[in-house]
Amino acid sequence: MTTEQGPNAGYLEFDRDHWSALRAGEPMNLSPSEMDSLTSPTQPMASEEVRQILLPLSRLLHLHAAQVQSLKVPQTGFKAPYVIGVSGSVAVGKSSFARVLAALLAYWPGKPNVHLVTTDSFLFPLATLQEKNILHRKGFPESYDEPLFVDFLQAVCRRGEAARIPIYSHVRYDILADEAQSVEAPDIIILEGLNVLQGERGQGLNPLDFIDFSIYVDAPEETIKAWYLERFVYLKNTAFQSRDSYFNKYKGLSDPEALSMASDTWDRVNLKNLLENILPTRERANLIIHKSADHSIDRLLLRQV
Repeated sequence: MTTEQGPNAGYLEFDRDHWSALRAGEPMNLSPSEMDSLTSPTQPMASEEVRQILLPLSRLLHLHAAQVQSLKVPQTGFKAPYVIGVSGSVAVGKSSFARVLAALLAYWPGKPNVHLVTTDSFLFPLATLQEKNILHRKGFPESYDEPLFVDFLQAVCRRGEAARIPIYSHVRYDILADEAQSVEAPDIIILEGLNVLQGERGQGLNPLDFIDFSIYVDAPEETIKAWYLERFVYLKNTAFQSRDSYFNKYKGLSDPEALSMASDTWDRVNLKNLLENILPTRERANLIIHKSADHSIDRLLLRQV
């Protein structure tokens, strides 16, 4: 464990062994079949990764949540939810990470009510993006209905109300008009998405004002691009084959053609969004988790308090 200098000043750096020691006997509750259901084939997570990295994190969050929630009660008059933010680039594996973390947190003493909320739910519908002529900037800050996002957070975190939020379909590449996710009496909310750490404190309410602990999933740019290309080809050969898929028109591409298209999309859209809007928020996180090319987590930076 070392204290970081330079751009990561204020963080304590842990390698896997030192971080794993924070587990302190926390039991592994997820079965292999549960793990398979929570992770993506293109973003695998070994059981050892859960034992060494996510279980210590779960224990840390459990201790922090108890302190934070006890301080919130006098302010809100009820047990407000503990809010965890998980951000990072497209294709870095934050969705699988958030799903596994949510499953682990649900095993805490008392079996807390854990809700995983993806910020994709607050993207404008496809028709709106087309009307605004910003479909090519989907995932950029202006493609989200931030007032709707903030209204949701105020309802559940400040007023203790139940809420219904849109559901986003990756298959249809759109908000499902006739479906909604119910969030009622949550003990823990995990917010996962590209824009979780964006916005400036003190300039009107934004998601940062509601997050109690934030995590940024990080990896080298060239590594994330390789994962993005791998995922695109995988989806082209699986999900894109469905008639319901927005990307069904690409089902007949050869693998080399799919790689070429994905590489162009990455360079024009996702890399630009990463460099302009996502990566600049990394040092806002309480915890930066760095992944290597084999998807394993090789170091963690924990902000000193």
